[in-house]
Amino acid sequence: MEHKPFEVIRGGLLTPISEKNKQLKTAYVTDTRLMGVMAIHAHWVLPDEPERCDFHQFFYIDCEETGLETYKSLRTDDFLDTMDEIREIEQSMIGGLGAKKIEIDERQLAALITFYTEFNRQHHLPDPADSKEYSFLLDMGDTLDPDEREALMSAICGPIHSNYQVINYFLMRCFGQDYRAAERLRNGDFPIDIYDKYTRTTFCKNVIDISSESADGTITYLCESLVEQNGQYEIIVSELSVRNLKVTSFRYCSGFKISTAEAAMKLAKSEFVTVYEVLLDEENIEENLGELTINFRSIMSRHETGRLFMSFKDNNGHVDSNCFMLSNDVNGIFYLTDFGQLIAAAYTLEDIRNMERRLKVSLLAPYLMTTAKYEFKEPILYEFIHSGFEDFEDFLDAIRE
Repeated sequence: MEHKPFEVIRGGLLTPISEKNKQLKTAYVTDTRLMGVMAIHAHWVLPDEPERCDFHQFFYIDCEETGLETYKSLRTDDFLDTMDEIREIEQSMIGGLGAKKIEIDERQLAALITFYTEFNRQHHLPDPADSKEYSFLLDMGDTLDPDEREALMSAICGPIHSNYQVINYFLMRCFGQDYRAAERLRNGDFPIDIYDKYTRTTFCKNVIDISSESADGTITYLCESLVEQNGQYEIIVSELSVRNLKVTSFRYCSGFKISTAEAAMKLAKSEFVTVYEVLLDEENIEENLGELTINFRSIMSRHETGRLFMSFKDNNGHVDSNCFMLSNDVNGIFYLTDFGQLIAAAYTLEDIRNMERRLKVSLLAPYLMTTAKYEFKEPILYEFIHSGFEDFEDFLDAIRE
């Protein structure tokens, strides 16, 4: 009897996802390039699997410092059963971006991932975990021609409607040393790296005033910017000219350091707070957390005495203002304590009332009892979160005393 040699056949479960046959169903990128961050979601179908199988990829990109920072993936054989999980990952990625989703094709997707992988290489940044899963996109590389590349860049930068947007985005990108994006807002031969000594800088606030207007439509502005670098605050005054929604001149005027207390005063705003007692045990609270994450477009973070939910606006309209504040993209804040309190906070009366109305029609409504409402002249909720107090009323009593 003739013995045939054994042949090892590689099983489907052992085949890396990067080597499987994939068909792109949908993909999008957020139109937040000028904010300095973007998120991408790609939904693939694996047609060669015994049963229908979907593969989802999520990318988070910081265009200033950390590059292609986060990668998450999800493989499922039942798309509907995993919708909540998909939405949860998506919310963690784009919940705070105020973004519109721009549909992209496979070539555009590969070009973006290739570009920011190379960004990581150039800046000696590590690749995200499980980066081998998207190696097939790097194999495709950037096959866009210059016109296609320009069209993609225009799409991810979003539309510009006003001089205020131009100035705020331009200064934001210059302080972030993101000159590739700042260049798109410039029209003229002048340096844009005049603030290159500022690294890892937060553009906290910017106040814009008209200085002069010319007959050709050029308007010159003075900008007072509050920036933070390594815990130190500085006021910087710049002069910019804008014509046809492009910066035509840019120069430094003056600057000086200010204390943390002075910075806090400049960033201070009223805070409206509503306190609820939660009539649910811990197990049932866990089952209803989706009401605060998905329905309120919020991002959750864990703290010593509870969980914080930041609810963000669905656009970046706060950039289109003569008084830009970084925190103005927040709709409101929920803090769910481990001791049965839900504290809702917002910076305007309109926003807190909107939060209250939405809670009244949520699944949590039957289990919430309003116990107090307050208006504070400056934000106080974060002080409570870090105070170690278990009860908000006890915290206020301690402040009064």
